[in-house]
Amino acid sequence: MKFYCDTQKLNDAISIVSKAVAVKSPVPHLEGILLSAKGGKLTLTANNLEISIKTSVSANVSEEGKIVLNSKMLSDIVRKLPQDVCEIISNEKNNVSINCLNADYKIVGLSADEFPQPPEIEAESKIKIKSSDLKEIIGKTLFAVSVDNTRKIFTGSLYEIENNVLNVVAIDGYRLALVHHVLEGENNNAKFIIPGKTQGELAKILSGSEESIISIFFSKNYALIEGENIVFTSRLIEGEFFAYKNTIPKESKNVIKTETRAFLKAIERVEPIIDEVSKNCVRLTFGGGKILIKCETVLGKVNDSVECDYYEEDMEIGFNYRYLHDAVSRCDGEELEMRVNSPINPMILQNPEDESFLYLVLPVRI
Repeated sequence: MKFYCDTQKLNDAISIVSKAVAVKSPVPHLEGILLSAKGGKLTLTANNLEISIKTSVSANVSEEGKIVLNSKMLSDIVRKLPQDVCEIISNEKNNVSINCLNADYKIVGLSADEFPQPPEIEAESKIKIKSSDLKEIIGKTLFAVSVDNTRKIFTGSLYEIENNVLNVVAIDGYRLALVHHVLEGENNNAKFIIPGKTQGELAKILSGSEESIISIFFSKNYALIEGENIVFTSRLIEGEFFAYKNTIPKESKNVIKTETRAFLKAIERVEPIIDEVSKNCVRLTFGGGKILIKCETVLGKVNDSVECDYYEEDMEIGFNYRYLHDAVSRCDGEELEMRVNSPINPMILQNPEDESFLYLVLPVRI
């Protein structure tokens, strides 16, 4: 194999696929990147058996071929090369030469024959979505995915296609984040659970462009995301997702509206005294046209307030600081609406002018 490639473009491609490289694997190929030079381009692939990522860059290919190189070593070398054109050559013994101007590296690669290829997917369902929309959906739901591996089903988000609407739901047992997104064209009803880690890595490499369209193919066990010169494959989580619709109250006795930014800033002023001993409890008291915000920990205490439109009997509710902040910080719009039946029931937070995003959080005892 022999090809010439721009070092900056190669470095960018390595950065993309390295997100699918295994860390400290007993299988050396899983810690590597497959380089395949053919037909005027270099294709890079990484596969850790949970996710795989493939991308390509233009290259002047003198001799076609394939080689697997350790991801960390390749990344370290290319990142330090001058911004110019580099030459990479490999022989049948997997000896590799990387040259750029005065820099000349000699390293040893692995046979491409033993590299695990991404799975072939027989799609049961397919959707198309703008890169910008998918990136936003992940940003508004991923934070509510559980990190507790004892409840595997909650470590992913439900992607539910229903009547040409994509519902993305994340739950960790204490809160729920839900996004509705209207799809174009005709789409089959289906349900799939995409791991949170997959979505996190995908969000890092999506450009978020309004012009770029992403295609997502779903099979029984895998999802394949294609677009922006990227093919991203991921295992799906098996099992039945939580019946989330039953947890969202259809009616609420108390509806409170306040200015989103003012409320967020008041919540953030609590952060300096937050500690783990107090379990980050923030007390909210609604009444008299104000929201009183209180917090007391071993580090100190704080009292604050913002205006609202609630004038009924005073109602005090406690919430985990991080859960409350996560929700409010992701609610777009000037006004925030909070709906709750009682201090022991979950509260819904939402932009009253945008029903596409809803957040539900359980209170804590105070």
